[in-house]
Amino acid sequence: MWNLFSQYIKNMDLKGLLTEVWLKQKHSEVFILLYKYWAKPASTIAQMIKQERTATYKILQILVNKWLVSENIKNWVKHFFVSNKEVLRNQILEEKRKIEKQEKLLPQIEQELNLLDKQRISPIPKMRFFEAEDWIINLFRDILIELKEKKYSKIKCISANTFESMSVNNKNLDELAWNFFEELKQKNIKIEWYLATWMMSLEQMIKSNNMIDIEKLSVWNNSLNFFIVWEIVYLIIFKQVPFWIKLESTEFADLMHFMLKRML
Repeated sequence: MWNLFSQYIKNMDLKGLLTEVWLKQKHSEVFILLYKYWAKPASTIAQMIKQERTATYKILQILVNKWLVSENIKNWVKHFFVSNKEVLRNQILEEKRKIEKQEKLLPQIEQELNLLDKQRISPIPKMRFFEAEDWIINLFRDILIELKEKKYSKIKCISANTFESMSVNNKNLDELAWNFFEELKQKNIKIEWYLATWMMSLEQMIKSNNMIDIEKLSVWNNSLNFFIVWEIVYLIIFKQVPFWIKLESTEFADLMHFMLKRML
């Protein structure tokens, strides 16, 4: 992948390189002109890039705010220029410092937001709805985040599969969940799994604590899965366009736990 990218950037001109990682196309044009021709007023730059003066001035101000372009007053007219090529390296160093600071502050911010979550009481359960296969990956990522934040060691799953759901063209659940089950194993998180199954209609329920059973579960063709992560319930329905729902409701989750406890 890196070799392909290296070959790709070798064929780029200076404007293409700047546009790839730093600036928008017009911003790159302005930066190169100022570096090449030194200090110019906004009106001259606008003529050179064939753009209206007000729009050009906005670009110049963005570059000034990024510390890539400097400005001074000459004969009562504001001129813009690039002081030296080190401004690009300096911007990278500044971004690194900013990211390092953000990384240090992030755990404290997350902790404060968690406290706000506990204090916030809403009469309406929080619900999120997504559709399409790519979003299913986000569901499993979301479950992992909840498990990590709440320090849960066990989740429950209810699956409904008929013979129709087990078509040879279907996928196994672990193909859609990426490394979800591996993460659970590494963190020693258990799954209590309930499977409703039979031929054309649901006629029996079986229980398993073996993770491999759910990993290899055949999905699609109207198969259905609930994941219960303490007070949160996730629902995935595998239709032609699969969709999933995240429902944060203590009452609903409590009902699910109660029913499962007495089911088998």
